[in-house]
Amino acid sequence: MAKRKKDDSGGTKRKSSGSSKAWAAASAAAGGALGAVGGVLATRVGIEPKTAAIGVTVTGAAGAVFGSGNLRWGSAGVLAAGASQLAIGWLQKKTAEVAQTQAAQAAAAFGGTGPRQGLPGDVAQAFREAREQMEDDYAN
Repeated sequence: MAKRKKDDSGGTKRKSSGSSKAWAAASAAAGGALGAVGGVLATRVGIEPKTAAIGVTVTGAAGAVFGSGNLRWGSAGVLAAGASQLAIGWLQKKTAEVAQTQAAQAAAAFGGTGPRQGLPGDVAQAFREAREQMEDDYAN
């Protein structure tokens, strides 16, 4: 049983035990996992990822504010999962915008056609002839 110690008011209060901290950590981890899975399942049924992330974040925030005990810790995990989903969505959007900008710049640098693929006709023909010559030399 946890030891009791005197508080400033003259009464006694229960000293926090290690197991309650473990339960709090487990609740936060479980809440984070539940929030992540909930967000993924919401997007699977057709809800926009940003909307799902906002819903998970708001749900977690409400539970963290109005809950108590392990519910509060679990809700904090849900909140963290929702916030990370929002951050990932924002990063994906920014990455897509940067990639699109770079592709447009590359197309403009090559006269609007993009980089050329393959070799020009004369060089490609020279390689074909050299390969055929090597095949003939090694076949004999």
